[in-house]
Amino acid sequence: MALSPFKLPFLAAYVVVGAIVGVLVIHPLNLVVVWWELARFSETAPNLLEFLTARLWLVLLPRHLDVAVAYTGLGAVVGLAFGIFTRNYMRTSEAYRSLREEQTALIPDLLKQGENRRVEFKSSLRWDLKENRTNRSLEKVIAKTLAGFFNADGGHLLIGVDDNGTPLGLDKDLATLKSPDLDSFERTVNDIVSKTLGGDLCPYIHTVFSRVDGKDVAMVIVSPAPRAVYLEENKASVFYLRSGNSTRALDVREAVNYANKRWS
Repeated sequence: MALSPFKLPFLAAYVVVGAIVGVLVIHPLNLVVVWWELARFSETAPNLLEFLTARLWLVLLPRHLDVAVAYTGLGAVVGLAFGIFTRNYMRTSEAYRSLREEQTALIPDLLKQGENRRVEFKSSLRWDLKENRTNRSLEKVIAKTLAGFFNADGGHLLIGVDDNGTPLGLDKDLATLKSPDLDSFERTVNDIVSKTLGGDLCPYIHTVFSRVDGKDVAMVIVSPAPRAVYLEENKASVFYLRSGNSTRALDVREAVNYANKRWS
């Protein structure tokens, strides 16, 4: 695919800079390596400064033009490669930023729609609103919901809202973390998945945040899992599945039949 005109100056600048670097940086560095090899095996090797001074200016002579061209070309290739990498990185970063903005914009709409087969509301991650204290057992409730989404068709778990979709915020949860910020909240969600459901499932969740009515709301976007997901409860492996607007446990026969159809 041909590069559009506005991209050519971008890459051309990297090629030019790379060519300059090839002559002014790569060439001297190569001479340093040569001098070091000579110094290792010769007691009469000149000092480094004299060695570089005697050889660097030789690239200006016509008979050494091939050396100058070689280092210029090498630098240009390196510059072009770095330019392509930088351009692709910028494209990926922009696409990722746009995707996060689109996902974040979904949160207010999902709150209005209410809970359904692909949407679940949770008031908190680990803060017990009734007892007004940290309750780590609530993390199992989060894990159960995520397991149900993993085993079904994926979904959206919104944390920091009540059953009616009214924002409650994340302040209480954040206060229980070592670093009371949203990045730490996201890491905690990943830790819950890793410890209770399996670390291989972390790539299948993505957490975004939105400010709704002055309160932070988290949305965990869950993709369907590539395998059956079980949650350990009372020394037993329980298979949860999202059904309607709730998450239910399947008995052994139901779980086996569903898994055989789902991941056959």
